[in-house]
Amino acid sequence: MEIKTEILKMIQKKESDLPTLPVVIDRIISVASDKKTTTEELAEVISYDQGMTNKLLKLANSIYYAQKTKVDTVKRSITVIGFDEIIGIALGMGILSSFTDKSGLTLDMKALWIHGIGVATVAKEIAKRTNPGVANKVFIPALLHDMGKVIFSVYFKDEYRKVRQLAMEKKRPLYFAESAIFKLDHATLSALLMKRWNFPQSIILPCRFHHSPDSTPVKFKHQALIINLADYLTQKAGIGHSGNPVPVTVKNSPKKIGLDPNKLKLIIDQLRRKENQIKEFFNITTE
Repeated sequence: MEIKTEILKMIQKKESDLPTLPVVIDRIISVASDKKTTTEELAEVISYDQGMTNKLLKLANSIYYAQKTKVDTVKRSITVIGFDEIIGIALGMGILSSFTDKSGLTLDMKALWIHGIGVATVAKEIAKRTNPGVANKVFIPALLHDMGKVIFSVYFKDEYRKVRQLAMEKKRPLYFAESAIFKLDHATLSALLMKRWNFPQSIILPCRFHHSPDSTPVKFKHQALIINLADYLTQKAGIGHSGNPVPVTVKNSPKKIGLDPNKLKLIIDQLRRKENQIKEFFNITTE
């Protein structure tokens, strides 16, 4: 059976080895995704889970969010962090916890998650400069854009080693080598996983097209372009590691987004200065 068929079969099968999100995480995501939900209602749901409560309070008080006064309630931590970031953090924690006992992986999960936090951080910053309306909506797909690599690395270890070797030999991005060997790349696999977990199109499509943003449906094209550029800048800054041997971005991506290309070096420098904050974000959410 070719690998693509095997992967599709695994995703479509209801009872498969693929991780399911913990019930409490699923509940937090569901409540936070509802536009009618108030801060008080979300705080009540989070408060039922002591682990999540502790993490959010620690995170709200971390150098990543740089609050001048101590955050001591779940409600205020939600205000500081934001609904979308909380969904992203809950998702990331739920997914990562499913792979903590896996060994011999092709990719370094810690480095990959730090890379994701870096991409989410810079994507939100770029969105604020170019399209403030999507600034709160780009964090989750940016954080989770490489989810497919996790599945490749966990379930197809030996084959993924060959993918990485081909990418290094050819000095081409991972998605090129994945398509050559698997006939499926990590962006497509990420979207299939998200569909299985009933994620909204606003998360699925920017992830699905983050390496081919010009093919994205118009409504989500700007987000896909931002994630594509943020991915490139995070790799250039050396924050975490995506497993990619060469950072690439689409031609004229800053111009397409409405960002001055002369600002790219400044953004990379700012991101490097935030490395400690990003690592603290990782440590708090995964401890």
